[in-house]
Amino acid sequence: MKQNRWLPAVIIVIASIFMLLPLVILGIYSFVVSWSGIFPSGYTLKYYQDVFADARFWPSMLRGLSISIVPILLSGITVILALYTSILYCPKLEGIIQSICMIPHTLKGVILAISVLALYAGGGPVFGNRIVMLTFVYCIIILPFIYQGIRNNLRAINVQQLIEAAEILGASKLYAFLRIIVPNMLSGILISSLLAMSTIFSDFAIVKIVAGSQYLTAQQLLYNARNNPGQYTSAIVLIMFLATLLISGIAFALQNRLDRKMEQSAQSVKE
Repeated sequence: MKQNRWLPAVIIVIASIFMLLPLVILGIYSFVVSWSGIFPSGYTLKYYQDVFADARFWPSMLRGLSISIVPILLSGITVILALYTSILYCPKLEGIIQSICMIPHTLKGVILAISVLALYAGGGPVFGNRIVMLTFVYCIIILPFIYQGIRNNLRAINVQQLIEAAEILGASKLYAFLRIIVPNMLSGILISSLLAMSTIFSDFAIVKIVAGSQYLTAQQLLYNARNNPGQYTSAIVLIMFLATLLISGIAFALQNRLDRKMEQSAQSVKE
């Protein structure tokens, strides 16, 4: 029995080491002067100073994050309304919605980007705009991540029972949706948004094809630095990882704070 109790902990430790070891090695390598033997010959902050001294670095980071905001909002609102409507009024539509949202899994981003570019390039000041095309391509690319997280969350909270209970108490469907369903969906929305953001932030092929040099992101900056020393590119990768980790930590901290407030309000109602 004792061995069985220790087995899950051992598996978690081994898996954690397996996943974190490349990141640790990458972080160490970004500080070394040279590493030609078993141990590094010395350590330096030169490469981080070079990264931070590059005037293009922080704007490229902000572009990679800001371009994800509109696609997440558009795809999230569309999927939430479609699933909410299908669950309440027409459950048979959910299969069709799932099929549509899963289509991007079968499409390579490069194929989609080239198709959109060939169709809309030169199509006027709105649809022919490269940033507009890039935004809507990302709306399609992140659909599977948005759909899966929101669908699982809607199934977990049992929307039909909550709506029926709210209507018994005199609330309309719109009021119940905005004040009951959406607050209970925040965890699913948050997880889906983080997955979508990480997908967009780590993209290189689509933004390179659609936007070209008009929209320099962190991934493009990393690609342009391929001729620099390996320590320089390692420093960029580590900074990008830490920035993404910081955003995720802040988002989960806000989510935990909202959950505690909801629990406190629920307890006060019971009392």
